[in-house]
Amino acid sequence: MAIATSHHGQSQSINETNRKHRRIERQFTSDQIAALEIDFSYTKYMTRRGRIQLARRLGLNERQVKIWFSSRYV
Repeated sequence: MAIATSHHGQSQSINETNRKHRRIERQFTSDQIAALEIDFSYTKYMTRRGRIQLARRLGLNERQVKIWFSSRYV
């Protein structure tokens, strides 16, 4: 069985994999940003436990909070 190629020369299976791995940019609500900013003003480097608690409170996942903090203090 051959794998069909697209007009760019990539196989369809590679294109499908790329689509699956594309990141979806998520925007935060104004309330979430306000809460993140408040916590950032007190703690520039949050512990994992703090990230988990904040994420739960805001309806986010820990990774989103971690990335927001690391982007914020750059």
